[in-house]
Amino acid sequence: MTNEKTSDTYEITPESELELTIISSPVFLTSASFGNQRKGHPEGDIGLHIKQILDFINKQGWNAYRTNLRLLALLHDLGKPLVIYSPNGNVVGKGHSMHSVDIAKEFTSDERLLSLIGVHDKYYHFYKDDNVGRFKRDKFLRVYRDLDLNTLIRFNYADSNNREKDSVRWLEDKCQDFGLIDVKIYETDLKK
Repeated sequence: MTNEKTSDTYEITPESELELTIISSPVFLTSASFGNQRKGHPEGDIGLHIKQILDFINKQGWNAYRTNLRLLALLHDLGKPLVIYSPNGNVVGKGHSMHSVDIAKEFTSDERLLSLIGVHDKYYHFYKDDNVGRFKRDKFLRVYRDLDLNTLIRFNYADSNNREKDSVRWLEDKCQDFGLIDVKIYETDLKK
């Protein structure tokens, strides 16, 4: 009897050949079993987190975004096992999102999708900076001006589905304040 986890462990059913390729890959299987429960991550390992994201996406009426949201879910955190930390807990070198972009390039060349993987968690840092008076508008605009915000914001809700959502609402508010989006998802089509 082996303790090796497979994509079946997380009950992830692929909806395309690409998804099957991803969830069958050694990098996915290794990354899926990585992690533990901690503040901000009550789900523990990445595989369970991915499953929770996919389940959340299934509850939404986001059919036009579904394929990309599912790919983001499968790929966005695969770089976490590669992150190196200093003795005081700071990231040394690339963060997990950039490692995840490198891994995602093994499965897709879609630059729009790769860009979203690379910035999927940046909003939270802007949110925290804003809460202590260090928000930088120009930097925010450089990061978000040319992105597919309709997909990214939906993904951020899915990614944080079992956590706090104030930071994603904050992102939408800022994007609307700066003219980057017209309609807020949390006011129009977000199902609990």
